[in-house]
Amino acid sequence: MHIFREYFSSLLKRFSDVLAHYMLQSEQLDTTLVLAANDKVAAGLLIQRLPVGGIANLGGSKTMTEEDAIGQSEDYNRIAILANSLTSDELLQLTPDKVLHRLFWQEELRHFAPEPGMDSPRFVCSCNRERVSNMIRSLGREDADSILSECELIEVGCDFCGQQYRYDAVDAAQLFVQGLPPVPPASSALQ
Repeated sequence: MHIFREYFSSLLKRFSDVLAHYMLQSEQLDTTLVLAANDKVAAGLLIQRLPVGGIANLGGSKTMTEEDAIGQSEDYNRIAILANSLTSDELLQLTPDKVLHRLFWQEELRHFAPEPGMDSPRFVCSCNRERVSNMIRSLGREDADSILSECELIEVGCDFCGQQYRYDAVDAAQLFVQGLPPVPPASSALQ
């Protein structure tokens, strides 16, 4: 069991390194990710250097040239070193407030209260059938018909929430009739 735990811990460390590298390459933001898991719970801590444009929003006074170089922010580097000192056991067993206090007790911490009526994080996706319909309209009728000639349906999947939108020939034709709103598909299974 001990060998498995070490292997799993090593695997999580490599996974967090890959994600941090991805964030650096895709978003150009320094990122530190600490992950831990056991047979009952998985937990993580993500630390990310804010984009330069947002520094004023937090009351900072550094100029763009001082903060723009990736990996050159002393503030971020200090916080990343502190975050990396977090052990798996601490991450899995301590409350988020205790983790923050343990790591950053000398830092000025700011807690942001949820918006009124929103007591916890929640999943929200902005995709809907109307937006997908507008996207298909922007392709043009010729392209939509071309897709339908190769397939029975135009299928669009949201990579964020996983919702699938399907348009048969009748649904697609209605998208291009002027003045008519798109009609929902006949079957609720073909949302």
